[in-house]
Amino acid sequence: MGKGPSQKLAFEFILSKRGVSEKDIGWVLSKLDSQEYIIDECHYMGRILSKESEAKAKENFINRYFALNMKGVSSDNKLNDLFQECIDKKKMWTLLQKNFGAICIKLPDASIHGETYLFVCGPNKKCPEFTKTDSFAFLSPNKIKTTRSQNPLEMSSLRLAG
Repeated sequence: MGKGPSQKLAFEFILSKRGVSEKDIGWVLSKLDSQEYIIDECHYMGRILSKESEAKAKENFINRYFALNMKGVSSDNKLNDLFQECIDKKKMWTLLQKNFGAICIKLPDASIHGETYLFVCGPNKKCPEFTKTDSFAFLSPNKIKTTRSQNPLEMSSLRLAG
């Protein structure tokens, strides 16, 4: 369901830049095509190496890319672990599939370290209305911009002379 080879190259290039081999790129594009994804509108989300099942890889993906931040609580606090355990990861994955067209693709070659799973999202037959991805920071990790608070001296007309 891709829109032609010239458009398909853009996503291939993204995968290549992420270190995915040519053989695995072919595999991924084939899987996406078989699930009727619009390949030129797909986004790379991440890659997980897992010695366990695909379900565990999905859970690891959610744990790694969806951190729970609570105001006033440090990230190494046990309270964060408690809340993390309360999140229904299966339901979260289902919602990612439904709203963002998320897919987990097991790459064909396993290593001694486990299976490699590639995570991609985009519009497809089951999710034609691709939800706005502005809130998905991992879609463009190199383009994340943090807002810099303005220096009070820059806001005033009074400047310090050096």
